[in-house]
Amino acid sequence: MLIDILSFYLPPHSVDRASFKMTLILGYTVFLLIMNDLLPSTANGTPLIGIYFSVCLALMVISLLETVIITNVLHQNSMKYREVPSWVRVVILKYIARMICYKRPDETAQPSASMASGQEHKAARPDPVCPSWVPSVPELRQICLHLSDLRAHLLSQQKEDVLLEQWCHVGYILDILLFRIYLIIISCYAMVIVCMWCIWIKQ
Repeated sequence: MLIDILSFYLPPHSVDRASFKMTLILGYTVFLLIMNDLLPSTANGTPLIGIYFSVCLALMVISLLETVIITNVLHQNSMKYREVPSWVRVVILKYIARMICYKRPDETAQPSASMASGQEHKAARPDPVCPSWVPSVPELRQICLHLSDLRAHLLSQQKEDVLLEQWCHVGYILDILLFRIYLIIISCYAMVIVCMWCIWIKQ
């Protein structure tokens, strides 16, 4: 369980965390098959240690599902370059980020602001056209068209980078939030197991 908790410190944007957790679950399943023959059989039902092993396996599966969700947010949504919904910006990037004390680096806010200002300037002024004397020179007209295409491509690339950055921040915030919830669940479960063990010792 400690190794599973430490695996959350692996980069969430890579597939190494998911493969590591699946390998961990596979090894733990083999361990349970070995322990199944070693656990004492009681007439009162499943022993406490058996319940502990089963719940630990369930928690590890939940941890793997959390990794799958974060990977989906970081890769699938960002690769489609979809706009971050407004409710996601309000709920996750604003309130949840403030709740978990998540601070974005100073550089991350600058591209967004520059892109927004660039889009405003783009909307406010028309695209530059070729001068009136360019049509008389075919080579210059061709260069002007290539520059216009290059400018449009750079603007599109900048927008994709900003969208990718926003989805990455959404994934990081959700990862931190789910990791802390996972820690709370494990802590509560450990306290319950210790209390049950104390009661069993007194009996």
